[in-house]
Amino acid sequence: MNSIRPQEILDILELLRAIESAGGGGTRTVLATFVTLEGSVFSRAGAMAVFVPTVGFSGSGIIPVTELQGPLRREIDAVAAGGGSRLTTLDLAEDDPVLGFGLGAPGRVEVLLELVDERLREHLIAMRESLLRNEGVVCGLEIEGSDLGRRVLYRADDPRVKECYQEISPELLETSVAGQVQRTFLCPVHPMGKALVFGSGPVAAALSRHLAELGFSVFAADSRAGRLKGVDWQIPGVVLIEGGWDQARAAAHPDEETSVVVLTRSYALDLETLQGALKSPVSYVGIIGPQKRTARLLLELSALEAQPRPGVFFAPAGLDIGAEAPVETALSIAAEILAVRSGRKGGRLSSRPGGGAAARSRVRTPGLILAAGAGTRFAGGNKLSVLFEGKPVLRHVVDNALASRLDPVIVILGCAVQEGLKALAGVKDPRLRVVFNPLWESGQSSSLEVGLREVPHNASGAIKLLGDMPLVKPWLIERVLSEFELSERLAFPVYDGPDGPEGGFPLAIPRALFGEAKALARDDSDEAVAREHWSEAVRIPLADGRTQADIDTAADLDLLAGGLR
Repeated sequence: MNSIRPQEILDILELLRAIESAGGGGTRTVLATFVTLEGSVFSRAGAMAVFVPTVGFSGSGIIPVTELQGPLRREIDAVAAGGGSRLTTLDLAEDDPVLGFGLGAPGRVEVLLELVDERLREHLIAMRESLLRNEGVVCGLEIEGSDLGRRVLYRADDPRVKECYQEISPELLETSVAGQVQRTFLCPVHPMGKALVFGSGPVAAALSRHLAELGFSVFAADSRAGRLKGVDWQIPGVVLIEGGWDQARAAAHPDEETSVVVLTRSYALDLETLQGALKSPVSYVGIIGPQKRTARLLLELSALEAQPRPGVFFAPAGLDIGAEAPVETALSIAAEILAVRSGRKGGRLSSRPGGGAAARSRVRTPGLILAAGAGTRFAGGNKLSVLFEGKPVLRHVVDNALASRLDPVIVILGCAVQEGLKALAGVKDPRLRVVFNPLWESGQSSSLEVGLREVPHNASGAIKLLGDMPLVKPWLIERVLSEFELSERLAFPVYDGPDGPEGGFPLAIPRALFGEAKALARDDSDEAVAREHWSEAVRIPLADGRTQADIDTAADLDLLAGGLR
């Protein structure tokens, strides 16, 4: 997430308060904002550091000026002496002392240096207040021109910055005013969201502390009187609620940016809380405990019409880090919440293809495999689990997708979930993600909608595949994916059908058409979109349509198998 982190704002304001409390109100403190990065600098545009003139103050993002020398020291001294703002360019070496702030590699960086005065404090406080209200903003900073150093806060829905905020990516705008270049740096500031922690045990206390330190607005609730007491619950910023779901909902107003973790270890309380949480718009619901207990809860919740939405319910909550102690379990849950918010699976960075900075900046395009239908025309079992060339039909499709660069590969199951999971047993690729469509009986369009909701926020689109087309090979997926990456337009193969050219699969759907595809509540919604945008789409000609063979009946399977002999 390339943006200003909420905790940075809170930490800097706390530091400035500490300096003032220690009698350093007149201290010439300088704030540095890293605005553009070149080379292999390992950091984030928008990251900030505070340079204090003397030793004696310590903390995250604090650098004593006495530790510096060379051009950066001279620039900071000039700003501290004369006030105002100054833009400077630094060439960083591997052993540069500034790397204590976390830049981490050699390269060139542009830094805006500002004297911390009342104007800048008010700007930072306004950012903090927005975060505490769980309202996102975009910070506009003039880094070149007559208004150098001018700061403006934009609402997240302001048309001038809406795209920057939604993409969670800083922008650099260049204009010419009266023959003078003016550059404006825009950096989004996303709140971490709210977290509701139900329970009062050591895990609940440790999790509340972790999430509060990360910048979440944390509400801890327990309906059992006197439970939220003692030193463990003296956590700055955590709102304590003696009550259950109804009381917590009234206090926190949970929304799509809210995470809920149920840790009461009381079956009756867990059931009540989960019923409320699953019927709310929250994006994460986690619970700990044995699988049998969770299965029983889900059965009762289903009878109460409180079924989990795809990609929201996590049981047991937490990433697999070998956690045993309460503080470790809490850490694993906090990490999972962060991963879900970032659209990540939470695997090891070192195991990702092209790991490191390049991998973090790589834009991923997901694959959506629709495999939720009943396949009523296929006699003799579920068509996706029937064997073809020695393995289930669905397994062919998934293996082909995983052999490409698609990331993640999202399989949407519905009818015959157990058969689908059995077909996928043994797949170790961390890119595979399986979600459930509870409305599968309403048709393929509902599965497409479920899949589109799972697309990572920074992906420019998605590649749709069908679970009954085992001959769509990796080379064809890669061809469509490459064309889509170049054009960011609708893309699909075209072959000669009985009535003329026909569009096939894979089908690359750009994000701009997601809403249009969802709005058409019918099974051929995406094909209808393809027909509507046929003239502007990237059409990839196929010599014949053999790769487009699907399996609707047993006869189709026999014909497909016979054609390969």
